[in-house]
Amino acid sequence: MKEGRHFVWILDDEWNNHELEKNIYKQHGFDVQITRSENLERDLPLYAPYADGVVAQVGFSCGAEIINQLQSCKVISVTGIGYNHVDLEAAAQRGIVVSNVPDYCLEEVSNHTIALILGVTRRLSSYNQKVRAGKWDPMDTLPIRRLSENTIGLLGFGRIARMVTEKLKPFGVRVVAHDQYVPAEVFDTYGVIPVSLDELLQQSDILSLHVPLTPETKHLLHYERLKMLPKGAFVINTCRGGVINENDLKTLIEEGHIAGAGLDVLEEEPPSPDYPLLMMEEVFITPHASYMSEESLTQLRERACQAIIDGVQGNPLPYAVNQPKVKVE
Repeated sequence: MKEGRHFVWILDDEWNNHELEKNIYKQHGFDVQITRSENLERDLPLYAPYADGVVAQVGFSCGAEIINQLQSCKVISVTGIGYNHVDLEAAAQRGIVVSNVPDYCLEEVSNHTIALILGVTRRLSSYNQKVRAGKWDPMDTLPIRRLSENTIGLLGFGRIARMVTEKLKPFGVRVVAHDQYVPAEVFDTYGVIPVSLDELLQQSDILSLHVPLTPETKHLLHYERLKMLPKGAFVINTCRGGVINENDLKTLIEEGHIAGAGLDVLEEEPPSPDYPLLMMEEVFITPHASYMSEESLTQLRERACQAIIDGVQGNPLPYAVNQPKVKVE
């Protein structure tokens, strides 16, 4: 607490307006302070010792150097699905629960995935650039294959991948998936064929990624694995850039083995102007925007606030992603 009132500390480099959050917290008697990374060194001793809850925006590193100074904190609420920017172990050691919002943008991300699949396989970016340059020739971007003749492979079969599957059904594609943590009956429910990782790569004309970034998945798709994809395959990534070794992806596109990629996430965000993948006509990149809609943003912010309120009040957190080892009173 700070001056006898519950206190929420928001770490955020992305959003400039926090009126929605302030209004929600005010209704529950919470004071709020926002810190951007350039002011972190100044703000850390002012706010860290008193914060009952911390909101960690995706992209704002919340490591042990911050967490170890949280003397009163009960919950860290992540404004997003991914939580690799938060040191879960450091939080657990201090008895702090970390909670994310895993279901706020399922519709948006699944739609964005479908859009990238259609965009890169129909080569829309290339067509558009050439038309703008005065070239009107539908035959100069071949080969383009009929979508229904493809096998689409899903690496990970969680909420988003399952929604992608439902949206792919009208296209008549064959769908296979690899996820060692999902029971066989779930694949059966969605009419998806479960396969090993090697089988997934060998069969996927279009490979779509739906896994979190963890030590297990970091650079999971390196040169040797990507080379297992059929010649002319496409890669779609709406999860985390670090799952792919991007230098290896670039090499395989240059070698003509991979036909192209649709990427909403990169290992370096935002990329530098000379980022190699930005220069490739075969690669279509969006700015980590798959979650974006007016409705999803409102839902995200409201649920992140609710996690703070529930955590401070001692209520259960259904989306906790760590297990605290000690209890902070």
